[in-house]
Amino acid sequence: MYGWRARIGYTSPPLTTEVFPYEFYKLVPDGVSLVVTSLAITVRSKEEIDQSYEISMKAARQMAEAGCDLICLGGVPINVSRGIKNARQMITDLEAELGVKVSTSQSAQEKAARLLGCRKVVVAHPYAAKDTERIAGYSAHMGCETLGAMGWGNPFNQIGRTPRNAALEMGRKLMQAHPGADTIMFPSPHWPTLESIDVLEAEFGVVVMSALQVIVWDALRRVGIDDKIQGAGRLFREF
Repeated sequence: MYGWRARIGYTSPPLTTEVFPYEFYKLVPDGVSLVVTSLAITVRSKEEIDQSYEISMKAARQMAEAGCDLICLGGVPINVSRGIKNARQMITDLEAELGVKVSTSQSAQEKAARLLGCRKVVVAHPYAAKDTERIAGYSAHMGCETLGAMGWGNPFNQIGRTPRNAALEMGRKLMQAHPGADTIMFPSPHWPTLESIDVLEAEFGVVVMSALQVIVWDALRRVGIDDKIQGAGRLFREF
């Protein structure tokens, strides 16, 4: 079968999921496959987030029955919608119930930030400016101080149309404005970031952490795949 090394389950927040599978398969080694369930997010309302939380619980149980090796629950807003303590307990409870490794977008990013020593970060995201404060605030859960943040300006249901150079362009602008930053963070794994990671790390001598990179890294390492993948940043080269 295609997933002879590992089958990774992922609950994907956008109702129309596009970029995540594309960059997932550009990144993972042969023998790793993606089992994906799209949730209910189109405008990121509270109703959609609550609905998506419930769908993700059902999907996790179905993925376990399907034989996935690990299940990642996507969407930090969904992960923490019932509190950060609940988000951490949810992993423990699901693993005990399902007998399968479970992670979340939030837990993967917390782990990577600790390993990489992220402290002072700048944050670039694909969404509208009104979302910047909320998205930048998630880095506090990782023990980081946000020095600056900016968004590309897309509505949620249009993020798949974000140009491939958007992350690179925003990363450069943020580092020029905040040269004291040690990390560039790209929240959301649903816009193109993979091609910008190595370029920005080399250009500014900082760590670059993208949500997709971190989700895939955490999943692979937890199922015992330790391949040192080139072109995906320090995280994949060193950890």
